[in-house]
Amino acid sequence: MLTFYLVRHGTKEAVPFDPPLTQIGVKQAEITSNYLKETSFKAILTSPKLRTRQTAGIIAKPHLQEIFTENRLVERLEWEHNETFDNFIDEWNKTDIDRNYQPKKGKSSNYNGSQVNQLLEELFSKYKNGNILIVSHGGTIGDLLRHIFTEKEITHKVEPLSGAKFINILECSITTIQKNVDKYKLLKLGDISHLSIPLV
Repeated sequence: MLTFYLVRHGTKEAVPFDPPLTQIGVKQAEITSNYLKETSFKAILTSPKLRTRQTAGIIAKPHLQEIFTENRLVERLEWEHNETFDNFIDEWNKTDIDRNYQPKKGKSSNYNGSQVNQLLEELFSKYKNGNILIVSHGGTIGDLLRHIFTEKEITHKVEPLSGAKFINILECSITTIQKNVDKYKLLKLGDISHLSIPLV
């Protein structure tokens, strides 16, 4: 059985394209690193974006392991320099509501989820058991969840009124998924309980 630890990056600067972590984001990553330091990982992967690479670097420090960059872990859409934030959010919301909606730039939610699912299948074929750490983005983690789990399975893990359509994956939250030969099991969704523990 293989367990995936899916971590969203820490809080980022509110600027377009490829923002870095804020000081709060760095602290969130340090606390997450401390929480996961006793967990051994067969592999550590990250999205190529700066905020995820920074988060992964901090979390992985106690493990002294190579971090692999994986392009399939990026968001379906990014806020670009040449567009307003309102336009970005408008396109984003369309992809949330209609998972097959193809935005002008980027990927549909359904396609994004299928790409990450393909990655997980490849990792399972290679490792079979143990733990894998993946540092990615809130939207991408949500796209994956909506691709491999039913709305009922997701709704059991989220606030009843929010449903499965809008999954709130907070900064440095940990979502854990188990995979055996023919089935995925959602253990925790967007868990932030570790962030309430101060870093000593």
